[in-house]
Amino acid sequence: MPEKGKVDLHIHSTASSDGQHSPREIFEMAGKIGLRAIAFADHNSVGSIDEGLKLSKEYGIEFIPCFELNTLYDDMDIHMLAYYVDHRERALHSWLAEIHEAKYCQAEKRLKALKAIDFDIDQRDLDSFAGGRAPSGATFLSALLSKEAGKKDPKLQPYIDGKRSDSPSLNFYLDYFRKGKPAFVPLDICPIETGIKKIREFGGVPVQAHPSDTGDKNIIKFIELGMMGLEAYSSYHDAAASAHFCKLAKEHGILHTAGSDFHGKKIKPNVELGDVDGNSYEIVERLKDARKKI
Repeated sequence: MPEKGKVDLHIHSTASSDGQHSPREIFEMAGKIGLRAIAFADHNSVGSIDEGLKLSKEYGIEFIPCFELNTLYDDMDIHMLAYYVDHRERALHSWLAEIHEAKYCQAEKRLKALKAIDFDIDQRDLDSFAGGRAPSGATFLSALLSKEAGKKDPKLQPYIDGKRSDSPSLNFYLDYFRKGKPAFVPLDICPIETGIKKIREFGGVPVQAHPSDTGDKNIIKFIELGMMGLEAYSSYHDAAASAHFCKLAKEHGILHTAGSDFHGKKIKPNVELGDVDGNSYEIVERLKDARKKI
């Protein structure tokens, strides 16, 4: 294995409700572009980690166990990455099952909120696209656009061929499900204090994903709660934002990471696997050092 190499530490597989590619497909793509290390960061799920560890040996690509946790802080949905988590812990599986159930309840409330603002959608529509997983923003948009009424709905035109069509699933989520939006429903099962504590209890290194709209004061609060890193380089960030988060991490003695937040072209058309600045293998070395401090 070469001394240096590029990495992508934020990738979604089919274990995420909005992940397009199987673990093997991701490893094949990673091999073709020469990535040295990857991490699956599936939403509240460790379902692809065992397969990732096996494929790592087959493809000669280092694999880091991880998942992406939804936490709540001041009505903001804060995503926390859990690197090197012990995914075989039974208590972890029980906890994630509770979160999974809460996500179903959240989806039911989101559905009611969308219907209240005259979207033509029902539970059967949603279930047909969820594939047995908790519905994501992509699931809702796919269900809405599967119906003739949805295709003709002026509210959805921006996601079909308008100004929000560059990344329709993400933009629909941002426009309807974020704090202050019409179908916002807080997921209060996991306050950020609990999330950071639990990740560390299960041997993981907690790193905030794509912190672009969090605010420095809040990030500093998370560091005080035990957060150990920031995803400074992300498809959400321009060069100035990445530089800012690197500086903030250095000032407060935490590490920084890099991840594309790859879901596949159907979900995020503009995000390519491994296409993120700052994705040096040195990030993995820093994560391993941080892991020793858990």
